[in-house]
Amino acid sequence: MPIINKFSADTTAANVDPETVLFKARATNIRPLVNMLRSIYFRNRVTCAINSGGIVFTVEEASSTVAQAYVRTDLFATFLYNVQLAHEQNRGRVDSQSEGEETVHVVLPLDVLLDCLMLFYGPVSSAAGVTSGALTGNSGDLRGATTAHVAFNGLGTDFELMLEERGIISVCRMATFEPEPTTDLDFAASPVTQQLIIRSEWLRDAFNELDPTSETVGISMSPSRPYFRISTTGDTGSTEMTYSKDEHLDSFFCSEEHENWYKLAQIQRCKHALSLSDKTKIRVNQRGFVSFQFMIPTDADVSFVNFLFAPQTVADEL
Repeated sequence: MPIINKFSADTTAANVDPETVLFKARATNIRPLVNMLRSIYFRNRVTCAINSGGIVFTVEEASSTVAQAYVRTDLFATFLYNVQLAHEQNRGRVDSQSEGEETVHVVLPLDVLLDCLMLFYGPVSSAAGVTSGALTGNSGDLRGATTAHVAFNGLGTDFELMLEERGIISVCRMATFEPEPTTDLDFAASPVTQQLIIRSEWLRDAFNELDPTSETVGISMSPSRPYFRISTTGDTGSTEMTYSKDEHLDSFFCSEEHENWYKLAQIQRCKHALSLSDKTKIRVNQRGFVSFQFMIPTDADVSFVNFLFAPQTVADEL
């Protein structure tokens, strides 16, 4: 659990000299950050990759599902990252090589992080609920009035949040964990053979129609009609939704017709991100791995949450 107390603002890393701290930022509206973190909240551990471009939060499950929330610097009023300190801390570390020495990785308890951000609104429920109450929580009360100062000084130090609202200041300090090797589904290793952009409201309708008794969901694209199809088969029969290229899709590309099947329980993980988004890009590569990129409007610009799923044939082997 975090240590939560009232402190003087000058006792926190959020107020120290930026030349002596690895990372510090200030968000005057926590709503976008909370919403994006909730959208990937199906496990309690999240890996944070911090660099001068922002923060990427990654959650994975069973080596066959990877979810990432991209929090860019423009979602913060201030964002300071000490590249020189990052170089020094990453020197000799194997996990820094793939993204360059300027990126620092740390693992945080996602449930605690959300509870800290929601300190003035009430705790977020356990991730066990995933697609229902655990993600809705107190979203109706989230006014975005809380200002959050975030600071981190590298592995072995606490991750700090200083929250301000209506003159009340509270500080949350979270223990951090060493990052472990993350799942690399290597989507880019195979060429993309199918791709489309669809208005999210159409996709939400499809998700609501999926038979919950089905273990799998089929996703099919074809150069000819029906261009895009989602289907399930369960105890109550078969459900199929088809979408026309001209009527429902903003863009469409398909070099070869193919249908892939995915575990429905895993695909359902992205329902919260889908509910926040205006449009969704779906890509399928030659191996059948599918990527959902959700375009979520924020005060600053469009933000992105990505989900990557292995097809059932591969997931069963992982």
